[in-house]
Amino acid sequence: MIVTIVSDKMAAQQLAANIKYYRKQYNWTQQQLANELKISRSVIAKWENGDVLPDLPALIKLSQVFHQTIDHLLGMNEHADQLLSDFQQFYQANIEEELTIDESFLDLVNYLVKNPILKEQLEQVTQLSIKQQKAIQRMFGTLVNEIEKL
Repeated sequence: MIVTIVSDKMAAQQLAANIKYYRKQYNWTQQQLANELKISRSVIAKWENGDVLPDLPALIKLSQVFHQTIDHLLGMNEHADQLLSDFQQFYQANIEEELTIDESFLDLVNYLVKNPILKEQLEQVTQLSIKQQKAIQRMFGTLVNEIEKL
């Protein structure tokens, strides 16, 4: 039962993040999305904050507007298998040396896709010298450790 509650909470958080992400992909304001769905802007804000969950008819409309499956909007990793397949094809992994990519890697890729500014910053880091990259990694580690203490 606890697992279900945690899983439901994570799905609700993922749904909120995905609504905001796809709205921004379309360069829409909350009001513009609300107009598309014929609802009030405050409802969109509540969905994106995770205060309220959309009902089934609203999920269907969101799915249609964003051209995404409901599973994908809920964060079910249906696309993870496709992503893994694409990686394997890209790196030409053969059957004997099967490329294994764990879930955390797929989560990181998904996070970078949804946070293009961080992706750009990480691309800049790859252009730095190894010494500079290691310094940034140490600073990042320190920042994460300090944030976790809060």
